[in-house]
Order: sequence, then structure tokens, then C-alpha cells
Amino acid sequence: MRRSSTATSPTERRDTARTPTTLRAKAFPGGLDCVVKDYSLRGARLRFPGAAPSDDRIVVVIWSTGAAVEAVRTWSAEAEAGWRFLNRFDLRGPVPKRLAAVKAEWLGRRRKLHRRALQDCGVMIGYRGSPRGVHLS
Repeated sequence: MRRSSTATSPTERRDTARTPTTLRAKAFPGGLDCVVKDYSLRGARLRFPGAAPSDDRIVVVIWSTGAAVEAVRTWSAEAEAGWRFLNRFDLRGPVPKRLAAVKAEWLGRRRKLHRRALQDCGVMIGYRGSPRGVHLS
């Protein structure tokens, strides 16, 4: 059966524009590394180093910022999958209990450096003020 010429492609059916990115993220459960290839207000396309997760519902965390979304799978093709966003969360603030383990893993993602440690390790070479004058995020 032949498709009519009026059929629209998936990219033409979207009512919101997608923004291409290369943001590093993790998908939970499992903490799978992935890359956000493009996103919109309603969803995203994720690429995984191996096969896409088998779960139909995941939590995606942008690892550098702590922005998290609950998402449901809309399509899958080998190492890529499309996800529709359900809920958005900021892991820097309070989150529902179901995301407590995800937040704990994100918070433990790197060792915290305090001002004294920065001063002792030479990062503040050339800085003549007190370590209290250094603003860290």
C-alpha cells in the first residue's frame, strides 16, 4: 500500500520546535549515561552508548544542573529513544520521595571543595584576599 503525498513526516507533525544539544545526562533507574540530542518543551531524544533502557518510564537528570524530568517512552530505535515529559523537578530543592535516591546520587556526584581546600591546593594562586572573599557556587 502506498502512502499518500499528504502524509506528514514526524518532524512536520511537531507543534513545538526542537533545540539540538549535546547535554550529558543520566537515566534512572540504573543511572545510565546518555546524551540529550534534542529537546522541546514536551520531550527529548536521548542517545545511549548501548541499547536504550527497557523501562517505559524513566527519570532523566541533566547532570551538570540537577534539572530532572520524569518521562515516558514514545519511540525507540537501537541506541536512541524519544521521551515525552511528564513532570519537571529541580534536584537542588525538595523533591518527592520517589526521587530521593536519584537526588542522593546526584548530590554525591563529586567531592565538595571548601575554601580552605581550594587555598591549600593552589587554585587561588595570585589571590591576595581572604578565602572568605571567594564566592563558590
